[in-house]
Amino acid sequence: DVVRGGLACPVCRAGYPIVDRVAWFAPPDVGADLPAPLAPSSLTAEALRTFLDLQGGGGYVLLVGSAGRFGADLAALLPQSAVVCVSRSSSRPDTGPVSVLHSPRVLPVRRHTVRAAVVGADAVHGAWLDAAVAALLTGLRVIVEDQAAAPAGVVELARGAGVFVGEKRTR
Repeated sequence: DVVRGGLACPVCRAGYPIVDRVAWFAPPDVGADLPAPLAPSSLTAEALRTFLDLQGGGGYVLLVGSAGRFGADLAALLPQSAVVCVSRSSSRPDTGPVSVLHSPRVLPVRRHTVRAAVVGADAVHGAWLDAAVAALLTGLRVIVEDQAAAPAGVVELARGAGVFVGEKRTR
């Protein structure tokens, strides 16, 4: 939980500030041209916990875009896992005690590093869904707030009521 500081890439030497517990991968005004979010589903943090079916503790749960609204509640339900929200807009989601990354253009998370991913309705299109699946470890689950979603490398487990649930099968 870093309140103020910075992150730096050891390869390209790019630096990113952390201000009020939010890591800024772009200036606040860069996200002004984001598309309007789609209508969110009726998901709850309890439903997410059930769909994700995480066994044991540890690792990271990634919430992308509007799915960040579940941050505080999901963190309370999964106390042994860290919750990371990637916000596409410059407004900080009410996430409570979770990590927040502001990045309107790309998902700043390494491939094959998260135990679960939830992609909000506003981040389904473009490269966001593919990047969230790439960040997910093989054999673990992704939830997408779009029942029409068909992410590559993911086997469908459930679909309906505005939600897709799948398991990553390929690297």
